[in-house]
Amino acid sequence: MTITLVFDLDDTLYLERDYVRSGIRAVDLWARSAIGLKGLADAAIRLVESGRYDKLFDTALTMLGVPVDPQMILQMVSVYRGHVPDIQLAPDARAFLSAGHDYAFALISDGFSVAQHRKVDALDLPRFGINPIICTDDWGRDYWKPHSRAYEGVQAAHAGRSTRFIYVADNPTKDFLAPRALGWGTVQIDRPEAIHPRTAPSDMHRADMAIASFDQWSHERILALFDSIVERSQIG
Repeated sequence: MTITLVFDLDDTLYLERDYVRSGIRAVDLWARSAIGLKGLADAAIRLVESGRYDKLFDTALTMLGVPVDPQMILQMVSVYRGHVPDIQLAPDARAFLSAGHDYAFALISDGFSVAQHRKVDALDLPRFGINPIICTDDWGRDYWKPHSRAYEGVQAAHAGRSTRFIYVADNPTKDFLAPRALGWGTVQIDRPEAIHPRTAPSDMHRADMAIASFDQWSHERILALFDSIVERSQIG
């Protein structure tokens, strides 16, 4: 039976920092055209480089001495989420997806629906045979990870083809609880450039294995991972 590898998207297949910068540039273009505001991109990127992501546009406007108008912020956020992103697959991810493995591929990603679908299109993920591609926000915020619906949906889609599943993702706060409960293998990709914290809040949140990039992928380690899952379930 085939092993199905199920990928997260942000900071797993590409660097989310690139999406953030792409979105900032789109909002900057809108601000220059719609309200004659210059310097927004420079201010917002300085904030991002210092690790500030919360209320990004509010803070950037304050830095520029511009009153924060809630309607203006809503418009900026809409432009940000709806823009066509200028992003690329991480080189190791592109090489891995293109390598002709015997694995089957699927994807589960959180985040606002329009933004996630634009990322999927920009990265042209279907051409790698990734199916299904599930953006959990299509069902609403209640179904974002760690809800199990998306994982169960992948299992149903691959029924009769795969009995072993692995979720590859970056954020242990939410990514690994549901697949572990379903008996999947879990692999944390711990990219140094990733945005979100990557420290597991408990043992139950921790992945079975960690890699820094897909260059460290080893099929032998994956097979051993499933042996350890069987052993863990027998002990439990």
